[in-house]
Amino acid sequence: MLPADGLSRPDVILALIGASLFAAVFATTAFGVPFRVTAPAGSVVGGLAIADGVFRNPPTDG
Repeated sequence: MLPADGLSRPDVILALIGASLFAAVFATTAFGVPFRVTAPAGSVVGGLAIADGVFRNPPTDG
């Protein structure tokens, strides 16, 4: 169930991680781009989202 006031920043970060990995698999299957190219690209995008969520804008209490 989604919150009534919209998605929070951690929700968006988690969605971005999943979307980047899905996009890597989609690019491989739909366009024939080698997985050795798309997997690192998706991982870098997901890693940057994690770094942003942990180091740049860490979660706070309240």
